[in-house]
Amino acid sequence: MNLRELELFGTLMRVGTTIETARVLRMSQPSVSGHLKRLEARIGFSLFHRVGNRLEPTAEAHQLFADAGPIFATHTQIRGRLGELSVQAVRPVAISATPAVVEGYLGALLSNAGYEDWQKRLHLRVTEPEIDVRTGWADIGFQMAVPPKAEFHTEELARIPMHAVFRRQHPLASRRTLRLADLAGLPLVCYNPGFSPMGAAIRDAFEAQGLSYDPSCIVPFSSTVCHLVETCGGLGIIDELTVSRLRSPELLTRPVIDIPTLGLMAFHRRNEPLRAAVHDLLEALLRRG
Repeated sequence: MNLRELELFGTLMRVGTTIETARVLRMSQPSVSGHLKRLEARIGFSLFHRVGNRLEPTAEAHQLFADAGPIFATHTQIRGRLGELSVQAVRPVAISATPAVVEGYLGALLSNAGYEDWQKRLHLRVTEPEIDVRTGWADIGFQMAVPPKAEFHTEELARIPMHAVFRRQHPLASRRTLRLADLAGLPLVCYNPGFSPMGAAIRDAFEAQGLSYDPSCIVPFSSTVCHLVETCGGLGIIDELTVSRLRSPELLTRPVIDIPTLGLMAFHRRNEPLRAAVHDLLEALLRRG
């Protein structure tokens, strides 16, 4: 007996008529009768005797029904579980990302991934993606320069160049491109390498050339860099996503050509299956990244 035949047999045992069995299983009554006849012919003995409008189970049917009890109990449990899973499946995807990723990258991709006019719902947190993914608040994290970690499965979406940002009156304003040596020794607004993967990548780029990475002002985000450079001076190092949305007429940016491009990474908890909605979003972002 295959599972479909077992379901038909179990339903007949419970309800007693082919008409009611057909209603429960959403089949036609002749189809139920035909399946039963073919099943009995194949197994070589009768499961039911017709008594009036009812089907009376044979002794063999009673024994088989008793033996199949755990299967029927599991089937009932699975049917109940489907309701819980359907609620889980429509739960909005939860994303955690840094401000630069949200403001300079993520919006356009979400639009192309089916979120135009918010046909799909989304939960977004702009804080610390690694912590949010690790603790389970976020399904996916988005961040630049995330180092490999055993707890995360990571996908690279893009490579992002780095730029210096400074006031228009800055001595470097006449240069079209810059190198790290041009920035060494100048007041720098940049990231804490112990907190920020981008800060660690920039520090490593300085140190690889024997240059000191010693920011005058430590900040958490690129948008903060721009604000403080505009108000207090000095120069900062920001990603190209932040450059793309920079609107201040007081600030200039120039590519820093010897800082390696940083990977824009999407990551989620390793060895945990993704919900269908999360998998679909991640696939859409990877296709269009």
